[in-house]
Amino acid sequence: MHRFAISLTLLLIICLLSSGSAIGQERQYELSGTVTSQSGETLPGAHILISPGNRTVSADDKGRFSISLPAGEYTLQYQYLGMEQGVQQVDLRRNTSLRLQMKVKATGLRQVEIIARPSTDVNSTNMGSTYMDVKLLTKMPALLGEVDVIRSVSSLPGVVNAGEGTGGFYVRGGSADQNLVLLDDVPVFNSAHLFGFFSVYNPDVLKSYTLHRSGISAKYGGRISSILDVKLEDGNTERMRFKAGISPVSAKFSMEGPVTQKLSIVIAGRAAYPTYLLKMFNSDNIKNSSADFYDVNVKAKYRVNENNSLTLSTYYSADNFKFPYDTTYNWTNALGSLKWDHQFSSNLSSTVSLAKSVYDNNVEGIAIGEEFNLNSGIDFEQAKVDFWYTGVANNTMEFGGGVSNYTIEPGKLEPYGTSSLNPRILQRDNGVEYHAYVNDEIRLSPKLSVSLGVRYSNFSKIGPTDVYLYENGRPRSETSITDTLVYEDGKKVQTYQGFEPRAAIKYSLNDHSSIKASYSRSRQYIQLVSNTAAITPVDVWKLSNRYLRPQIADQWSVGYFRVEQDNSYEFSWEVYYKLLHNQLDYKDGAVLVLNPVLEADLLHGDGVAYGSEWMIKKNKGRLNGWLSLTYSRVLRKIASDTPQETINDGDWYPADYDRPLNLNLFANYQLWPQWTFSSNFTYTSGRPMASSDSWYRYYGQIFANYTGRNQARMPDYHRLDVALNYDFNQGKKVEYTGSISVYNLYSRRNAYSAFFRHYYGSPVQGYKLAVIGVPIPSINLNVKF
Repeated sequence: MHRFAISLTLLLIICLLSSGSAIGQERQYELSGTVTSQSGETLPGAHILISPGNRTVSADDKGRFSISLPAGEYTLQYQYLGMEQGVQQVDLRRNTSLRLQMKVKATGLRQVEIIARPSTDVNSTNMGSTYMDVKLLTKMPALLGEVDVIRSVSSLPGVVNAGEGTGGFYVRGGSADQNLVLLDDVPVFNSAHLFGFFSVYNPDVLKSYTLHRSGISAKYGGRISSILDVKLEDGNTERMRFKAGISPVSAKFSMEGPVTQKLSIVIAGRAAYPTYLLKMFNSDNIKNSSADFYDVNVKAKYRVNENNSLTLSTYYSADNFKFPYDTTYNWTNALGSLKWDHQFSSNLSSTVSLAKSVYDNNVEGIAIGEEFNLNSGIDFEQAKVDFWYTGVANNTMEFGGGVSNYTIEPGKLEPYGTSSLNPRILQRDNGVEYHAYVNDEIRLSPKLSVSLGVRYSNFSKIGPTDVYLYENGRPRSETSITDTLVYEDGKKVQTYQGFEPRAAIKYSLNDHSSIKASYSRSRQYIQLVSNTAAITPVDVWKLSNRYLRPQIADQWSVGYFRVEQDNSYEFSWEVYYKLLHNQLDYKDGAVLVLNPVLEADLLHGDGVAYGSEWMIKKNKGRLNGWLSLTYSRVLRKIASDTPQETINDGDWYPADYDRPLNLNLFANYQLWPQWTFSSNFTYTSGRPMASSDSWYRYYGQIFANYTGRNQARMPDYHRLDVALNYDFNQGKKVEYTGSISVYNLYSRRNAYSAFFRHYYGSPVQGYKLAVIGVPIPSINLNVKF
């Protein structure tokens, strides 16, 4: 507690000293506004250059911006990827609010230069955040013909993919469940289709996404590692537009446009049908398998008047995967949000929102004698209100609060047919969480800004439920239960609460570079219980309770950021250090599925994560892209009074997702006006694993002897993907785009799992399982009209 108190106190002292030195300076006025397209769609991340002074500011996730300037005449140049640059003159004599509109760029045949907006804002306190526009995403090489948000996120600094063909990702030493994945502000509890080969995000209706890794505003909470904030298109107000696309394994269609002068709508659907490809394999297990999924997005925005709008965003998906002889997996996502945006004045706006996310999973056993249905899922509901206020000079304030309700079905087993299994139903997991926050970004001088915020969260585990009491001094197990406490419906079982301070400071070295530092504390009351490295359909979400304490992370970070005046290049270097509390791990031989005393197999300990991240990005010219390099470590320590509840004798050991070196290189080159070539190279250290160094026989059975938890490593991971993209009929009423891509160009057999064979008289011999060990070519064609 004292560490973050000291950090916050130092920042407050800096604020007071700086504000004192600012007294007597020339009077400042607030220049604020919104950047939109001609169709009225907001443009988050739009870049605004203000002259004289070469001051820059970027629009937030709703296209809003705010900056304090001395009185005078200014020229605003604003740009956004795919839009024509806009220019506007402003005579600033009082607080002024603007509405900046941009036209879609008409690309001529002789145009060969590619221009992308910078992902770094050197003049704000934001750090550890990367903004990506979907237009750049579509140029990246695709697996099975479909560009993917989750896969592109893994190419950013500090981010590592959970594994080949998986939907999870790790950020700065955090597990996959420590990332809050959002779709139009609604949490997504399983972001993968077909075990990770596709994500839930349809690229045809995406607007942008931002990954927050540090310096996170107090507006966000609920996870301790990162926030992936994905926004969908709002729908244009000019005319109805259509998109369609097809690849060998998927097809998609979308439409957007006005229904009336005030109502616009977006509808999109996708379906994948890879079953026929599986039948081409020689293996009977693969040949007789089947797989498919579909998803649908519907979004409607009603503009009541200039100051009020209503937005409804919904999503539904269904996945099916069948292994021929034993198991069928089915899972669905259903989520939606309703928002009311209200503009009180040019300085004050609010958003009231309702959200619901339901994830259901079913595993069916079809083997003779073992037929069963296993159902699990989670139901999340939330109501909140957020305010944005710029009425105080040199301040941009955000504040609000809300309530969230969780209902988790951990497992319901129903045997059928000839099965000898016994039915079992685990008790539901219920909880409610309240939060309130305030965050203020203060511009103390043209060079110095600070962001101060605090978030308060309160979580209660509620009944009905039974709580087991265990004998003191003995490891928790079914045999050490001494009593049972029974809680009725609605009764509070356990409450956790606390403040989450956030602070950041920015000092501008000049108009193009700055130094930033930040501190944040975050809490997480829900976590994933899984024995795999990535999120899978058989995992179970679990709420904090008497024995499962909330995870807490304290993160310090400092960095140097630079963007050239013409935005052609940008560079960032950031180092971080995180203390992790109440980290979850498992006893040896833990049973995680349908375990009524799951807490007996779970262990808690502390963790530490630290690292350094570099990124250089080229935004202009025929060749653009980025190079990111990360060196990081994440360690854990779990020690208890009993050996059964201690890992590695209480010493520090690498976490499952400790992958020290991570290199990513993305390049996009315009060969000719309508042809572009892109490539993506990834290299990461192998993840830790428990390795067997010897074996022995005991009563005729073979047992492996392991050296300790995570004391060995899988082989290093590396892969090269390439794509050739072609744009037909640019600027015409009907536009075509096509691409040919190859995933895993040089046939790298990256290991997903490791196994061991035991031969009498020989040392233990290991071998690996590779999910994708061959190049995967794909082709897709898209039409827009």
